[in-house]
Formats: sequence, C-alpha cells, structure tokens
Amino acid sequence: MTSEAEIKSAILDILSQNNAISLATTGGEYSPWILGAYFASDDLSIYLMLEKSGKTLANLKANPKGALMISQNDAMKDFLQAQFEAVFLPDSDEAKVRQMLVAKMPWYQTYTPCAPVRLDVQKWFVSSFARQWFPAKVLETSLMNA
Repeated sequence: MTSEAEIKSAILDILSQNNAISLATTGGEYSPWILGAYFASDDLSIYLMLEKSGKTLANLKANPKGALMISQNDAMKDFLQAQFEAVFLPDSDEAKVRQMLVAKMPWYQTYTPCAPVRLDVQKWFVSSFARQWFPAKVLETSLMNA
C-alpha cells in the first residue's frame, strides 16, 4: 500500500522538476478552454500569473473550478493531473508571486498586465510508469487539511 507521504513526495518532486502547467477551464465565452502557463509552488499550492484580459481568467471568474496537468508530454515520465479551485489574489501579491516565478525560472517575464492567482488543489492524481502507478495514485488534499 502506498502511503500519503510517498504520494505527496512524488507530487512535490514533479512540481519542482517542471515549469509548465496546462489548465482546463469553463464558464466564460471561450468555454471550454485550455491554457499553457508557467507556475511556481509552495508545498502543494500552485501560483501563477494570468493575463488580466485573457480567456482563462474570464472563465475562472465565472467558474473558479478547473483541472490541471503537469507533464513533460511523455507518458513514461511521472505526471500530475488535478482538480483545483482558483483563488484570486490581491494585486498587492503580484510582486510576491512574480518573485516566486523568477526564483524558479530566472528568465520569466510577462508582456501584458497579469493577475496573481493561487490554485488550491482538492484532489491530485499521480501517474508513474517507473512506480507502476497506473491507474494513478490519488491524494485528496482536502482530507489532509481536515
């Protein structure tokens, strides 16, 4: 039996080894929508900057729930899928989130006005060919925080 600690450790490894995330959202005019973005993390919380006039932010304002995937587009390498709820951070948190992104990716920058967002994950799905985690191992974050 795989422990919650082992699953969480695998999640944290994948978060630290990847820069890109795909978000699936619904709710707005362009619904459903998939976005590729860069992210940083603090424990199991994901932080990113979303374009203020973008389709993803518009969808999340209409429906803050979505899905994500973090992978290297290779099913032989460990990857994550998850269900999340977006939390819109105040503009005063923009510098903090931007610093987290730059600390992870020194080349990171934005070209349009962006809003800081945190993704709170309720349920993680970790797939690992090397660990024979097919079907994916599941970690319910909401149960860990209860």
